[in-house]
Formats: sequence, C-alpha cells, structure tokens
Amino acid sequence: MIKVECYPVGEIEANCYAVFDTEQDICFVVDTGAPSEELERSLDKFGGEKLKYILLTHGHFDHIGNTLAIKKKYPAAAVVIGREDSKFTNDDYLNLSYKFESRRFDHFDADKEVGNADELPFGNKTIKVIETPGHTKGGVCYLFEDMLFTGDTIMTGTTGRMDLPTGNTRDMINSVRLIAGLEGDLRLFCGHGNATTLDYERKHNYVMEYYINEDLY
Repeated sequence: MIKVECYPVGEIEANCYAVFDTEQDICFVVDTGAPSEELERSLDKFGGEKLKYILLTHGHFDHIGNTLAIKKKYPAAAVVIGREDSKFTNDDYLNLSYKFESRRFDHFDADKEVGNADELPFGNKTIKVIETPGHTKGGVCYLFEDMLFTGDTIMTGTTGRMDLPTGNTRDMINSVRLIAGLEGDLRLFCGHGNATTLDYERKHNYVMEYYINEDLY
C-alpha cells in the first residue's frame, strides 16, 4: 500500500510530500522546503532509517530550505536534485533566498545529481526522473507508479513562472508538452496548491492547452 502525505511548509506554502510504501517498509520525501514538525513525526513513527531519498524537484529556497536539517537527522537518505540545478544549493542568488532574510539556510551538496530517464531504485520498484526545464534549467519531475511529482512545472490550472534565474519560456513549453503527452491519467502532486490529475489538466489547464495547440515557434 502506498500512502502520500502533503505538508504545505514555509511562508510561501510550498508542498513537501512524504511517500510511504508500507509493503516494502520504505519511504521517500519530495521538496523539503521548510521545517515541518508533522513531517518529522510521520517519519519518526514510520522509522526514520527507512527514508531512502530526499528528492528535490528544483533548487528554489522554498523547496530545498530544510534539506540539510532533514539530511542530518536522517543521514541514510540520499539527497537528489536535477543536474543543472545542483549549484542552486550553494548560491543564494539562484535559489532566491537572498530576497528573504528569514529564509536563509545552510548550504549543502546533493548526494546524487540526475538527468532525464534516470531511474532511482526504490526497493523492488523504481522512481523515474523526467527533465522538465522551464521554471529552472534543472527542474525535474519524479514519476513513481501512477504519481508524478511536478514541483513548479505544472500546478493546478497553470504552470510555474519563467522569469526567475535560469527560467526559460521555450523550455517550459516543451516540458508542458512532454507532460501532457505522458500515458494515462497520472496523479499530479504539485509544488504549490492542490493535487490534480493529468486528464483534468489536459482539459482545464488553459496554459497547457495553449502550449499544446498553438504554434509558438
């Protein structure tokens, strides 16, 4: 059985997710952006030593800000980030923390940098990496079974902004088209706001519809 818990964290309420595979007795978390006592209670109850990955969808402070603290508490977990965003973890301009004095955090290095089609072993299953640049150059989504953790690439009814360091509109268009073309009605767990489904976004996300149907090049 797979259980997903969502914790909106920090002043921007970025979504941090914990995914528990109770059959395999292991778990992973996505986007540890700010402290969450609820997250840590859940991990401790499940067994912190069973945490295999801290997966980061991109390098903005509201998604990575508490990563070092979680890594120190659960050292067996591997910190994973997209290869092109690896420098964000040590650069306050790129990760935008310089804009928010209260959100400064200790720099860190990821344990593993990933790119498109990389697969992370998770017990007898795999977590697939899909490169989705646009919001940042190194943004990635993580596909696990029928769940896609989209970060700030796709959010309910819209996409992430592209006017921040390393953001790029053409890259976002290609990434949205890529996600729209994935098979099945995946469950989308977004970086902000409510979860959604791929079918719902195909039908109701006006930005996705525009990017798919218009000749933007």
